[in-house]
Amino acid sequence: MSMRSLGVVADADDEDTSPAPVATEVSSRTTVREATINLICGGLGTGMLSLPWTMAGASVLPGVLIIIAVVLVNVWTIVILIHAAERHQQFNLGALLRLLPGRLGPAAQLLADAAIWFTTYLTLVGYIDAIHDSSLLLLPEDSWLARGRLPLTGCASLIVLPLCFLDQKYLSFTSILGILANVNLLAFIFVTFGQRAAADDLGKGSCIFGFGKGTLTMVSTATNSIIVQMCILPMYENLENRSPERYTKVLFVAFACLGVLLSVFTIVAYLVVGPLVDGNVLKSFPPTTLWASAVQVGMIVVIFAVYPIFLMPMVAPLRALDPSWFLRGGPREGGGGASLPLAESRRRIFVNAVTAAIVAGAFVGALVIPDLSFTNALNGAIEVGVFTAMGPGLIGLYLLDRSSKVWKVSVSTLLVMGAVFFALGLAFTNNYVDGLACSWGLGATDRVSALASTSGILAI
Repeated sequence: MSMRSLGVVADADDEDTSPAPVATEVSSRTTVREATINLICGGLGTGMLSLPWTMAGASVLPGVLIIIAVVLVNVWTIVILIHAAERHQQFNLGALLRLLPGRLGPAAQLLADAAIWFTTYLTLVGYIDAIHDSSLLLLPEDSWLARGRLPLTGCASLIVLPLCFLDQKYLSFTSILGILANVNLLAFIFVTFGQRAAADDLGKGSCIFGFGKGTLTMVSTATNSIIVQMCILPMYENLENRSPERYTKVLFVAFACLGVLLSVFTIVAYLVVGPLVDGNVLKSFPPTTLWASAVQVGMIVVIFAVYPIFLMPMVAPLRALDPSWFLRGGPREGGGGASLPLAESRRRIFVNAVTAAIVAGAFVGALVIPDLSFTNALNGAIEVGVFTAMGPGLIGLYLLDRSSKVWKVSVSTLLVMGAVFFALGLAFTNNYVDGLACSWGLGATDRVSALASTSGILAI
């Protein structure tokens, strides 16, 4: 969550505000350890809150296999991107796509930019949904804020609006805050699992292996949880002593850890609640204890902190517009340099107006789309089609010096399968738990085995 947004924002800010590019470049280098931690933290956002819900429609074993497959495919496609970036010295996804031959380049760049903008907007909608869900659990039932979605979503949007005008340096604490909130959430889920398993009170009707349409939704939701392709290139560029081989090692370590964390979290949360787990898993854990309340409050605070960071890339291109765009008579208005303060003032007003409009749009979106799981599934479907398949696939075909038949078939298969799962992801956005054909359900004896297995994983 924080990694994905901070990576994009930092890159945009370097272009706009760095007075000494060389000094900034050296000071902003990240170590292998920092890059690894950033990638792991990037998968621990609101996207993972819907994974137990999709596992309810896919069952445990297929769900874990999907998470592993999504992790492996995303690592491969990121490797494609970093090799192409190093070869062409372009460390921005849009700039790299623009190098594609003929009209394909501008068209692919336009599609990728539009997808980034729209998926970021959906993320902001999901943030307001998550704030609403957690806040509602903390409020008394007779509170006026609990009467419909309008009061809470409206208050959340009004609170976040002024935060969007703060300088990014005042939001630098969000990475640490996000880590603490996620560690607290994971610890709470694991401890709750242990307590309920010991009391033989795990969710009834959980399925270990079955077949259902929910597996299609889980592909989208898992992708949404770990996708980083849109901002991976600036992160790669900032790696000290960078090389594709060095960063590939970072990717394998980070995504291996992320795959284990997401798999264990998803299994444990699903087994604790059972097939009726909510699309936002936090709604399945009402704040009946102080720790449970702290989990809900922590998520609210983190989302308020990262919301402005996610919004920044949406307006960054507007901040970079030439001031002459904001002069009625073009560059000659006001005469030379005297017009620059006026143009910059108009640009600032314009950017602020667009920022307010985006916040208002996310507020409306949260009213129309009250379900975090739907937002995550829809986002994931778009990300599968554009960032996992289209971008890396076309770049792998045209911008890397690889001409073997095996390579061309592999990359072409990526493009085709990406298009297929994009279409299926748009069509299937529910978990379809009622249609799951379960071949192996979880009984009382199996719960003890599940506890032992999970405990063994955590001990490792």
